[in-house]
Amino acid sequence: MIRPIIFGKFILLERISVGGMAEVYRAKLLNQPDFGRYFAIKRILPNLAADKEFVTMFINEAKVAVELEHPNVCQIYELGRLGQSHYIAMEYISGRDVLAIQNHYRRQRKIMSVSQACFIAAQAAQGLDYAHRAVDSSGHPLGLIHRDVSPHNLLISFDGIVKLIDFGVAKASQKTSNTQSGVFKGKFSYMSPEQATNGIIDHRSDIFAMGVVFWELLTGRRLFNSESEFAIIDMISNCEIDRPSKYNRLIPDNVDRICMRALERDPARRYQFAGEMVVELYDFINSCDPPYTLWHLETWLQTTFADIFEREKSRERIFEGINTPQDIEQYNKENAARQQQEQASKTLDREGNAIPEIESVDSSEAELYSAEYSFEEAEAREREKEKGAKGPKLPPVPGRAKPGETSKSLPGVKALNLSGLKSARADGSLSEKIHDPASSPAAPRLSINASPSINEDDIELEPEGIAPTVSDPELLRLKRIARRSKQRRRLTMSIIGTCFSLLVVVILVLTGNIGIPAPEAVLPTQADLMIEIVPDTSDARVMLYKHPKVESDAPLRTANGKKLTFEGLDAGRYAIDVDMTGYELESFTISIELGMSETRLEMTQALPEDVFYKVFVSPEDAALYVDGHLVEGEGSERTLFGELGVSHVVEVRRVGYATQQQSVTLDKDTILDFALEEVRGSIAFKSEPEGASVFVEENGRMRDKGSTPLVLSDLDPRVPLKVEVRRRGHETWKRTIDFSHGSDVRYFVDLKSE
Repeated sequence: MIRPIIFGKFILLERISVGGMAEVYRAKLLNQPDFGRYFAIKRILPNLAADKEFVTMFINEAKVAVELEHPNVCQIYELGRLGQSHYIAMEYISGRDVLAIQNHYRRQRKIMSVSQACFIAAQAAQGLDYAHRAVDSSGHPLGLIHRDVSPHNLLISFDGIVKLIDFGVAKASQKTSNTQSGVFKGKFSYMSPEQATNGIIDHRSDIFAMGVVFWELLTGRRLFNSESEFAIIDMISNCEIDRPSKYNRLIPDNVDRICMRALERDPARRYQFAGEMVVELYDFINSCDPPYTLWHLETWLQTTFADIFEREKSRERIFEGINTPQDIEQYNKENAARQQQEQASKTLDREGNAIPEIESVDSSEAELYSAEYSFEEAEAREREKEKGAKGPKLPPVPGRAKPGETSKSLPGVKALNLSGLKSARADGSLSEKIHDPASSPAAPRLSINASPSINEDDIELEPEGIAPTVSDPELLRLKRIARRSKQRRRLTMSIIGTCFSLLVVVILVLTGNIGIPAPEAVLPTQADLMIEIVPDTSDARVMLYKHPKVESDAPLRTANGKKLTFEGLDAGRYAIDVDMTGYELESFTISIELGMSETRLEMTQALPEDVFYKVFVSPEDAALYVDGHLVEGEGSERTLFGELGVSHVVEVRRVGYATQQQSVTLDKDTILDFALEEVRGSIAFKSEPEGASVFVEENGRMRDKGSTPLVLSDLDPRVPLKVEVRRRGHETWKRTIDFSHGSDVRYFVDLKSE
């Protein structure tokens, strides 16, 4: 429902999603009717706003994402705060996510064309490659890993551009905190083997997830699919993957090879950068006749989801008339009147009582920016749509700004710089009239109920081909020409009407019937900047530069103190360096407009205090890991180096012994002691069909140990075993098994017929 309210310098037009941590609104600038751009405002829910640890994580992740500027990455414009509410202003993307497109094909019992799948994957991989190679303003690599590449986080705009979104679980090497052992981030079905087994991950883990998405686009099926999360992790760990051409006969060998290379279990055998995958995908796309282009994807989206596309256009026409506090008040009054009329005209039951209507919530935009939900939940949502089911009413907007309160950008991120526009003013009294949460009870939160997953083996899918068809796009092109011709006629009539109105005004002015009033106010001609440095533990040295800053540049202004004012500046972007005792030198970028601008720069990079700590290990040749990284060295006593007050997970491993780990926060007297205990290994076998014989090599000969299902126990984990699973009429399964990943190993053997 469209229910606009004022939020600082923005108008929140409508809520498009709400999740467990944040809510997202479509928004536009207040008092800027000619600025034709919409934003997605993501702000922390009130119940989390008081959680300092969560707010710090929210700010740090925004500082990472705001550094990214690429056509295939959702652009972050500003991180700000209004009262106690932190928010992110990002690019609003009108379109569909890849999950919705997959569900559309599944309902049609079809698989998308090979070239369309390659084109979507190529654009997504371009954005991923840029994020992996991204550097900060000083030229240092960000070391960014998305860690949640999935169909839900890939949006396709109605212009045919694929956008990578939601770096909410992304990790930059120098800006985020450590992740404790055993905690998974990201969706289970799109994890890499090293991520699923809690191993060491890098940017190549995202390439594996991109390979999973590509495999599913090519086949129309789920790659790792089970009702049990444990079973999904087991499938990913074994990483036994069929070529996509097994389920889509039209996939050529070179596309098979691209997909399977991205899905290699060993990261060293995958693409080392997503850009390598992009080159090979476009080589295939350009070999098709005709090649798949941006125009094909744009046309297909606008035609396939024509109802959503037309609704977007109709809502934009409504939003064009909502620009000022007076527009908001007028629209809400008219909307309230319409609701009263609808209430009065409700259908009566047999006893003459009004039958209440359930307000429906369309989740199409919510799929673009909502919190995580599973593939099965998405399928349930799509089935409910087909039945015409309506969702629960979304709760009203929680909280409001205080009278006269405006939003402020936080330090270390980009502020929204819109040249030629004045700062918007929020009418506090009006916002009180627009929305008062105390006077309206909160409605139930939007919930999504999971349903049983579909057995994909029972669904017959028909491939659409390799290259896009030509006949349908030609027809669409003619329709587009006709639509543009109609738009040109409307524009011509509008211009003629405007010119006629201007002519009448000129005649009235010349005849003296209309006077031109003199300007009442003089706009400021220079900019002043007031800076507050926090924390105020000591004086800071502040150096002001014109943006972009070059290393050889001398500062325009320099001053010492905690609260400073720089007067007589030009409006524009500036770089600021702050040097404070006990903190590292930090750099900020801000934008100022004519008049007085205020900013608050928060120093976050305190200089660490270094400490040494000791770790005693038994047996002395065991491997020592800190936060998942191997520490070189041997011996029963080892001395390590760290930072005071920093938490680490220390782990000791050795084949044949039970792994031990401890979590510790370093102080000046930290001592850790590990004494590993010996363990025996076991291997569990299941097979399809059951009753297969299991043979193990002993003294150079294969000996029969029994039939499946079978468990071999009391094994020496230091000795690898050669194992064969045999059954008459089926191919023999052979494997050399070691216990490097644990003392308990399980295998499910799918024996193929000869």
